Amino acid sequence: MSTNAAESNRLRLLHWAVPAVVLLLTAPVWIRGHDTELFYALNRHLAVVPDGVWAFLSLLGTGWAIYALTAPSLWLAPRVLLSWLCAAPVAGVVTRIGKMVANNPRPLEVLGPEGIHLIGEPLFIAAMPSGHTITGFAAATALYFALTRGPLPWGQWRISKALTHTLLATLLFGVATGVGLSRVAVGAHWPADVCVGAALGILSGLTGVVLCQRISDRFLTPHSWVLRGVALFGAYCLYVLLTDPMGFDINQSAQEVLSAVLALCLLRFLWKTCSKPPT
Repeated sequence: MSTNAAESNRLRLLHWAVPAVVLLLTAPVWIRGHDTELFYALNRHLAVVPDGVWAFLSLLGTGWAIYALTAPSLWLAPRVLLSWLCAAPVAGVVTRIGKMVANNPRPLEVLGPEGIHLIGEPLFIAAMPSGHTITGFAAATALYFALTRGPLPWGQWRISKALTHTLLATLLFGVATGVGLSRVAVGAHWPADVCVGAALGILSGLTGVVLCQRISDRFLTPHSWVLRGVALFGAYCLYVLLTDPMGFDINQSAQEVLSAVLALCLLRFLWKTCSKPPT
């Protein structure tokens, strides 16, 4: 085995070790489970940020919003969109199994509404793990690897590869962390739920990357029925964004903007998929 191949294998092993490292580093939090003092401290201190910010960050922990934000890649760079779409079912299964196994009550069920800064719909059951956090970190992981694989479209700007990767990681995982914090800020989850959700989200994202790599490039053209199916799912995402408040009435304007972006992207894809394919 060559030196480069061995190094590549080690890097892949390091990637798969990240979820375990996250669990290890956050062990003091999730081992304590329903940590009342930590929850109250975070919930109260995070309340200095406007409610709309936390509600919007929670929205970014849903597949509907993530689809809208990444919709331009449907024809520009389909593997970017497919990377997190491949991770989404894994994240969904992990979330469902985790909630069934843990069956933990949420802060409102244990502590009652008094003293909790609550934003949006009150939730009482199925706390562990945080599904929004899993989705956020799964998408961040999958998108990071999709965007940093191969030549970068902004390479002509003479930004170094290392700097680009660092900026992408900071942006994507910064937003994912914001999604996790938002679940405590809105009063929906314990900090332990978020910590475990982050680890499971990264694991789901890595799995999505592997699944996406198995998709042949011939299925990534606007005239492929694979992408047409993905676009149909996008139409369903549009329907959800327009009709479902997802627990936060305060997000109505944001969902309308995301819906408009998604609608334009779907129309653009429709034009491209209906045009004559190149010979």
